[in-house]
Amino acid sequence: MTLRKIADLINTLRVHQISVGEKYRFENVPIVEVNERFFVRQHNFSNHSWYHAFQKNLVGAIKCENHIIPIQGVIPKDKSSINPLVTRAFQAKYGLIYDAMTLSFNTEKHENSTLELIPTLYSF
Repeated sequence: MTLRKIADLINTLRVHQISVGEKYRFENVPIVEVNERFFVRQHNFSNHSWYHAFQKNLVGAIKCENHIIPIQGVIPKDKSSINPLVTRAFQAKYGLIYDAMTLSFNTEKHENSTLELIPTLYSF
């Protein structure tokens, strides 16, 4: 699957799922695309969240409809420059839902938890 096809899937759906390693089940997590790169942000700041699991085990998967896409979850090396674009992507995609969601937690902490999901490309 190409990056463009993955981007189309991500952009078409509002609800996505990710899992980390083999122990974790798929969980609903909003994903946004910025220039064919894919980002998530932590909304549950528990030490047992998928965010912390990715810190220990980089390998996971995105599930969109019936497609399962292997990924690695990494902190973006350009986090300070990409974060404003990621914020705008979340606001554009989720609108008032995103704005209301961010009222319930520390916005700075939320933005600092930006994680990039890098697909392992393969073809059908």
